[in-house]
Amino acid sequence: MKKDTVIQFVGFVTNLDINEFAPKWEHYAKRLNKKNESSFQQQVTETKNKFRYISQHQWNDTDSNFSFLNERKSEHFPEHNVKVVHLGGYLSLQVQSRQPEEEGDIKLMAFIGHNETDIDFYRRLSYRHLNIHQAFYESCLYGYVLEFFVPESDSGELLQQLKQRSGVETGIYRECLVPHA
Repeated sequence: MKKDTVIQFVGFVTNLDINEFAPKWEHYAKRLNKKNESSFQQQVTETKNKFRYISQHQWNDTDSNFSFLNERKSEHFPEHNVKVVHLGGYLSLQVQSRQPEEEGDIKLMAFIGHNETDIDFYRRLSYRHLNIHQAFYESCLYGYVLEFFVPESDSGELLQQLKQRSGVETGIYRECLVPHA
């Protein structure tokens, strides 16, 4: 990933299962610039976060004219029970992994509020890999988005440590293989 890459995070609030949701996400993703790289994650059912699905889109910061920047911060897919929440564009401060590398590893995402001043606290937690993305725009919903890659057996302990921290929303996500053109 280049240093000038902006990661756009988009959250989806819905009760639709992956088979119902994927075609709707496909339609939504087509609205984005065709040159970006995207990934799509589904929340693991045991965790409770307002976003059932998260998509990530990588942009060069000189080409970060997202098709939805002039739209509201949240919207709905027409005639469907899906709320789209634009979390904003983030710069990567640290990238150790793009996806779980070991069998049995999961991705735990932490959405950190703007009032957090001790980012080193998160670096001291137990994990296999950690990606840290810092808000690039003032309008970002969160100050940081963190991606922890941990063995599934250790995820409960990390989740509890994060939940004790003020201003942190968490969820465990798995990659969904949904291609888009």
